[in-house]
Amino acid sequence: MYVPNGVHVKSWRGAGDALPKALQAVQPWRSRVSVLRGLAQHHARANGDGPGDHARAAAAWMTGAQPLKDAGQVRLGISADQLAARGWSGQSPLPSLVVGCQGSRLSGQCDSGYACAYSGHLSWIDEYTPAAKHTRPERIFDMLFRAGAGPGMQAQAAGDRVRRRSILDLVREEAKSLEAQLGKADRRRMDRFQSSIRALEMRIASAAQLTRPDVGDEWRADGAGSDLGEHARQLADLIYLAMRTDITRVASFLVANEGSNRAYKEVGAREGHHSLSHHRGDPGKLEHLLAIDQFHGTLLAHLLKRLTESTEGDNDLLHSSLLLYGSGIADGNRHDHHDLPIVLCGEGGGALKQGKDRQWSKHTPLNDLHLAMLQTAGLPCDSLGDAQGVLEGL
Repeated sequence: MYVPNGVHVKSWRGAGDALPKALQAVQPWRSRVSVLRGLAQHHARANGDGPGDHARAAAAWMTGAQPLKDAGQVRLGISADQLAARGWSGQSPLPSLVVGCQGSRLSGQCDSGYACAYSGHLSWIDEYTPAAKHTRPERIFDMLFRAGAGPGMQAQAAGDRVRRRSILDLVREEAKSLEAQLGKADRRRMDRFQSSIRALEMRIASAAQLTRPDVGDEWRADGAGSDLGEHARQLADLIYLAMRTDITRVASFLVANEGSNRAYKEVGAREGHHSLSHHRGDPGKLEHLLAIDQFHGTLLAHLLKRLTESTEGDNDLLHSSLLLYGSGIADGNRHDHHDLPIVLCGEGGGALKQGKDRQWSKHTPLNDLHLAMLQTAGLPCDSLGDAQGVLEGL
C-alpha cells in the first residue's frame, strides 16, 4: 500500500510505545505493526539521470531497479509482488490484484522525460510491462466475484469471452506467420507481444472461474465519485474480500499516483498535494501535510480493521498476512529517498514479532525487506533489484 509525495517527516517519529503522530489512526493495532527506519531505495535517486524523483520513487519501490529515462521509453524490472504471484502461480484463480484510486497513462512523458507508466504503477510483470491497475470498485467486484459481469450481464460477458479468445487465436496465428521474417531486435519485441497475449489469455480463462455467490451484492459499490476516502476504502474492502475468499494471495494498492497534485479537500487542504510537499518549511503547508498523512493513516487502519474481522483457523487474516505500507520519498521538499516512511503489519503466519520500531543502518536497501517478506511467505528468492541480502532483525 503506497502513498505518494513523501510525508511530514517530523511527525513520522514515534514517541515510546506510541505510533508516530501521522499514524494515530493505526494505534489500536500497535502490537501488530512495526515502523521500520533506515531503509532506502537507491534507484529512486537520480544516479546521473537528473530530475524525475517522483517517477523513480514509484517505479523503484518494489523493483529496486533504475528506470530508463529516454523520452518516455520504458525499461525497469519485475516487482516483488509479481515475484510472489509467480511463486504462487496456480494456487489461486487470480495471480495478483493491482488497484489504485487514479488511472494511469501507458504512453507519453509525465516527469522530466520519464514514461508516465512509472508514476502510475507499482507493480511490474517484467522490465517492460506494468501490471494492469484497476480503479473502478464496481468493475473490480464484478471481475472478482461475478465472472466479470455486472448485474444481469452474465450471458453477454460469456459471449464476450468467446469473442476475445477467437481474436487472440487469430492474432497468435498472424504473429506466428510474421515471426520468420523478423530480425533479432524485432523478434525480441514479438516475444514480449506474445507474452502479453498469453497473459491476456490467462486472465480470460481465470475470469470464467471467478464466481462467488457467497459474496453478497451489498459489497458491490456504485462508485465513490470524487471522495478519495470512500474510493480508497472500497478498494481496501475488495482487497480484503479477495484475500478472504483466496481468489488471490497478492495485492498492491497505489492510493494516488506518484507526483499527484490532487487537493485533499477531505481534510481542508485545497492546495495540491505535490505542491504542499514542497513546503520550504512553511507552517501552513506542513500542517496540511500532516493532515494528509493522518488521512492516509485512516485508510491503512480501515484495511487493518477488515483483515482482523476475518478468521483463519485460530487466528485472523492479519495474522496470516504481511502488509507493507509507505512511500518511496521521505521529505518531499528535499526528495529524500533514505530513511523512508515504512510500516510492516501482520505476523506472517506467526513468523514475525510486531509492536515496536526497528532501526537499520542508513541506506539499508528497501529491497532487503522485500526479500525477507518473500522468504517469510515461503517463496525463496535471493535477488531483487539492488538487494544486498535478506533483511535481518525482523
